[in-house]
Amino acid sequence: MKTQRLEAILSNFASCKVAVLGDFFLDLYIQLDRSLSEFSLETHKEAFQAVEWRGQPGAAGVATNNLVAMGAKAAAIGYTGQDGNGCTLRQALQGRQVSLEYFLESPDRFTPTYTKPMMREVDGTNTELNRIDLINRSPNPEALNEVLAENVLKAIETYDGILVVEQVRLDGYGTLSTTVRRALAEASTRHPEKPVMVDSRHFAAEYDRVSLKMNISEAVESLRSCPSDETRDLPIDVQSAQSCAQSLSEKNQRPVFITLGKKGVVGVAGGRSFHHPGVKITGPIDIVGAGDSVLAGIGLALCAGATPEEAAYIGNLVGSITIQQIGTTGIATQNDIINRHYQYQNQIE
Repeated sequence: MKTQRLEAILSNFASCKVAVLGDFFLDLYIQLDRSLSEFSLETHKEAFQAVEWRGQPGAAGVATNNLVAMGAKAAAIGYTGQDGNGCTLRQALQGRQVSLEYFLESPDRFTPTYTKPMMREVDGTNTELNRIDLINRSPNPEALNEVLAENVLKAIETYDGILVVEQVRLDGYGTLSTTVRRALAEASTRHPEKPVMVDSRHFAAEYDRVSLKMNISEAVESLRSCPSDETRDLPIDVQSAQSCAQSLSEKNQRPVFITLGKKGVVGVAGGRSFHHPGVKITGPIDIVGAGDSVLAGIGLALCAGATPEEAAYIGNLVGSITIQQIGTTGIATQNDIINRHYQYQNQIE
């Protein structure tokens, strides 16, 4: 992509309004210090001592974080429980200027939370301990699903597009359900000019008439779930990803984007395939939230007037930036994207 064209697309970001529907988690980071540990008289075990903590939007919140960092206006479509973690998550979203006009507070749910303890050892090293997951273990009340679906149809009228992040493993136990998926298909049909793009870890095959962003493993699994498809085990390479993207794009009649880690991003739109090789990265990386940041980059670029191939280029850059931010779900700014573009062009040359 020419620098002038990239700058033209980025200049449109500030005028874009993008809604994010999905599983909004609170990422609760707790910093522990081994040198302050105490011995518990009650349990006869080490009692970890926290020295600081921070709560930030995770899962679908990573997408809103990146939309705002890139200069767009963002809204959240989802829910929290009526609990302290929900309060912290809402404050964190509002602190990032994310609109909560479609964000519900449900007495029947509690706020999904990933607690991530980090232990600072006596020698100064910092290690992430076992994550503690707090998620709902029962399906949503159908009344909640219906309100979420209504909010999807309202949002498509006033926002330039909807991005979807589905992470919960059990169908209907998170924000997405059959009811909400029907609303997404209707929203996409009503406004085919507005991107409605889904990143679903487990249920991509259940979506219709929407664009898809996924990794190669999710793409293969999705095609296995389609009775009419004869896809077998495929290697993780560009040709296989393009084949998957072609099949999924024909099924949904929308663009499909597939990430390949170090091998970059491939996609299909209007029957035409494309591939952007991965950006060469040196040093440590942290891939937590990388897929959500790529989704934000692709989705926002489409809302800003980019072609699918141009949007994939920008998403590829965004992902390469966020994986270099260790111990957090990263973000990319417009300046970051421009700087990485120059590095990438040198790499290609």
